[in-house]
Amino acid sequence: MDYFYLFMIAGLGLVFVILQFDKQQRSRVNLLLKNANDVQPLLMKRCMDQKISKINAGLSADTCHMNIRNDAKQKIGANLQQIADEYHAGKISLPIYNDKLDELLENLGNK
Repeated sequence: MDYFYLFMIAGLGLVFVILQFDKQQRSRVNLLLKNANDVQPLLMKRCMDQKISKINAGLSADTCHMNIRNDAKQKIGANLQQIADEYHAGKISLPIYNDKLDELLENLGNK
C-alpha cells in the first residue's frame, strides 16, 4: 500500500510537469504565430521579384526580338514605376501588387 501512494504522487508530479511544458510550448507557438502574422508570404515575394525581372528584361530587350514599340515600352515602364511606388507607399497590398504585375507581364507578352 505504501508503494501505491508513492507511485500516485510521482504520477501526479509527472502529469504536472507535462502540463507545464505543454502550456509553455503553446504560449511560444502563439507568440510565434502572432509575430509571423505581419510577415508577407515569402514565396509570393519571390514570384513577384521574378515577374519584375522578367518585365525589366522585356523592356530592355532589343526591339527586333520582341514586337514592342517604344511608346508601349514607356507606357509599361511608367505603369511598373507607378505600381511599385504605390506598393512601397502602402497604398496597395501584396496580392493586388502581384496581380497588377501579372497584368503588366501579359501586356508585355501581347504587344
